[in-house]
Amino acid sequence: MNKSPIKFKKHISLKSRFRCAALFFIIIVLFTGQIKAQENVNLTWAGAINRALTENPNLGSAEASLEASRANIAIARAEYLPGITIAGSVSESKAATFSDSQGILPSSSALVGASLSQMVYNEKFLANHKIQKFLHASQEEQFRNTSYSTISLTGQAYIGLLFANDLLGVQEENLKITEKNLQAAKDRQEVGSTDMQEVLRWATQLYANKQTVTSQKASVVSSRAQLNQILNLPLETIDNLEILTMEKDGFIFSNQAVAALITDEIKARLVRDYLVELGMENSPILASIDQEILAQDRQLKSDQRWAIPSFGFQAGVDAKFAPENDNSPFPGTNDKDFWKVGLSMAWPLVDGGANINKAKQSKSQMSAIELQKNNVKSSLEQNIRSAVAIIISDFINVDLSNMQAEFAQQNYDLVYDSYLVGESNLLDLLDAQDQKLGADISSRVSLYTFFIDMLIMEQTIGYFPFLKPKDEVATVLNDLENQLLGQ
Repeated sequence: MNKSPIKFKKHISLKSRFRCAALFFIIIVLFTGQIKAQENVNLTWAGAINRALTENPNLGSAEASLEASRANIAIARAEYLPGITIAGSVSESKAATFSDSQGILPSSSALVGASLSQMVYNEKFLANHKIQKFLHASQEEQFRNTSYSTISLTGQAYIGLLFANDLLGVQEENLKITEKNLQAAKDRQEVGSTDMQEVLRWATQLYANKQTVTSQKASVVSSRAQLNQILNLPLETIDNLEILTMEKDGFIFSNQAVAALITDEIKARLVRDYLVELGMENSPILASIDQEILAQDRQLKSDQRWAIPSFGFQAGVDAKFAPENDNSPFPGTNDKDFWKVGLSMAWPLVDGGANINKAKQSKSQMSAIELQKNNVKSSLEQNIRSAVAIIISDFINVDLSNMQAEFAQQNYDLVYDSYLVGESNLLDLLDAQDQKLGADISSRVSLYTFFIDMLIMEQTIGYFPFLKPKDEVATVLNDLENQLLGQ
């Protein structure tokens, strides 16, 4: 009678355990699927750049330093804003004493006072506030230059991963071709049109190609980790990248009229002139130096005004407390409070010639900065012209390498067909395959070199079209097209 309930309880327990295990298994599967989903990220070209601008740790550190430097403006401004001071003291002496500021102090006394100071005019304080504004503006331009470097670094990592993935596809395709050639050799060996030596030669080639594929997979993992680090993503995140195209991401080459005319040297020079002008307008380095010049100019004016006096206003009130039974031999020792108001002036007439020499020093420093700007401007123009010349060469090479790859493919197809019927030998087919592989790799190298050099050129001119409004980019391209067409 007692065994049935026990068996029934055991049956319920096993069933419950099975349900719990099944539920636990479902949760694990769903959670694992969530993790795998989180390991894949879809990235567009502009999206990756924008993420780097907000998530890159190095750029975030530079931005924090820039914000910290902003406090220098407020600190300089505080020099000519009102200042209020509250002070107090308690003293005990053998007899009454005299103070220049509080008068006669009883032997036992307590003082509480407040004072107000206001700068009326001080050239150094006013100049320093303005100088700090200019210096901060210069640092903002330097931060913009740092942002441009981050954009370029991110873009190159993005292109590097695209290239690694594309090159892996080329190597995998080459491996499939080798497998096809090996099978063709086996077929020929079976019918007696070739020997086992040729089959083994293709088998050797097959394993060499597999090694190349394995090495390229490692290159993909390394390139992926580099991009993820810049984007502040887990290093093993799989990035599904948007493909770059000449029509969409070629900037000046996305305009068909410009692309058609740019190969002419006279037109190419007009392009270089146009982009030099654009670069001068957008350069953060030149803009930073311009702010430094403004700061130095204000310092020079301040140093030249050394003979102008400074004026200040002061006001204060003090309350004095002493025991009622204080028997001081001095009159007025028990006055409870007093106040004062004053205007001060400081007029530095002679300073051993230091002020005059400071003005001369500031003038020399101004000349040095102006010369530095001219040198930077010349170097920037040279860099822009070189970058544009390189990108035009890259543009031409992309077409040439694509034609090379197309003809190499046609040649391989012809040699393969000839090999099947015995009109071509192993060396002919192997040579055709190597030519095809080399041409395919060359076409990829040319394409991604073009995009990297384009990014470098955009950084040099300080203009990234993928971060600009489409209407603005269209205006730039139309303006360039009109200049090339002589309109």
